[in-house]
Amino acid sequence: MKLLLNIESMRPPLTGIGNYTLHLAKELSSMGILERFTCFDGMAFHDAGEAIEQYEQAAQNYHQNDTPPASHKLAPFLRRLPGAYRTRQAIRDLRLLRQSRAHSSYVYHEPNFILKNHAGPMIATIHDLSFNHYPQFHPKERVDWMTGGLQATLERADLLLTVSELVRQELIEDFNVDPSRIRAIHLGVDESFHPRTALETSATLDKYNLQHGCYVLFVGTLEPRKGVDVLLRAWLSLTPMLRQAFPLVLAGSSGWRNQLMMKMISELEATEGLRWLRYVPAEELPSLYAGAAAFAYPSLYEGFGLPVLEAMASGIPVACTAGTSMAEFAGPAPLLFEINDHEALADALSRILEDNDLSQARSTLGLERARQLTWRCFAEKTAQAYKTVSKS
Repeated sequence: MKLLLNIESMRPPLTGIGNYTLHLAKELSSMGILERFTCFDGMAFHDAGEAIEQYEQAAQNYHQNDTPPASHKLAPFLRRLPGAYRTRQAIRDLRLLRQSRAHSSYVYHEPNFILKNHAGPMIATIHDLSFNHYPQFHPKERVDWMTGGLQATLERADLLLTVSELVRQELIEDFNVDPSRIRAIHLGVDESFHPRTALETSATLDKYNLQHGCYVLFVGTLEPRKGVDVLLRAWLSLTPMLRQAFPLVLAGSSGWRNQLMMKMISELEATEGLRWLRYVPAEELPSLYAGAAAFAYPSLYEGFGLPVLEAMASGIPVACTAGTSMAEFAGPAPLLFEINDHEALADALSRILEDNDLSQARSTLGLERARQLTWRCFAEKTAQAYKTVSKS
């Protein structure tokens, strides 16, 4: 079987889709089950091993630089220009089309929603439908591009993959996709996420002036869809004693349409001891997770919600939103609360922080569930999906 994988998202700093693509590429390469494994980066074609090596070098260079290159600062502006998404897609589509005959016997996997032109079998991963449910939380240009391209992808794909059953059901119910054409495959968690002692987390926590086991953690983009405003209100609802003992730590970059939220964060940093760490390098995240007393993830909607799994694998009790994909894969491990209910989230955090027995029980359940969700298992199930459409 031959595979053509689009790796345009595999650029530092990794997004969720980039993380998906990188781990898929690494696992498939190490499994050695593919006759040929070629990657397309939007510009050129590479052997998978070469593509992974190029990413790792780019990631190392990115983290060594104190400031992002000018292209990273310019990108958000360019994405807002009229027709930006469609123009970029058309250029990269043409580059792939030029090699279409050479790869016609390959299964083409598009991990980033919208299929390009390909002469052979095609698979697309639909990570979530947030642009459909919450268009107000996305740039209009991106919503228009996704809305226009999704229907064509749903019609052209030989098989569709989702990262949760929740998204699979949405495609069936909202877009009338034949259930037999969609497979839900849960993501995995990197082995670097595991419980750590205070000594093992000290190098990272000392850098951020944090104390092991003495903070509530959120990891993700600071934007409305992630429910950060709900978390801020919940934390403020805790007793002053709990807030002082367990400051709220936010790790992530500023996102979209969050001016009021960011103003509140700035005020709480100055008056209540909240800590916004901004972007945290990937190599520091495992220690940051493992040093937390609790992890809160009040996102309104996620295709999967990988930070919840990373926290569980790190042995940290979790509170997350009921009725979401996080609740789907996490099983009995997290304490759940209804969407936008900051009082229920505050209650869940209080119980975790004040009840050691409850905290330990939830930590154990989380570790047990996380052991079942590995990137190797994810890659094996994805490879099985390839076989159902492969012509070789």
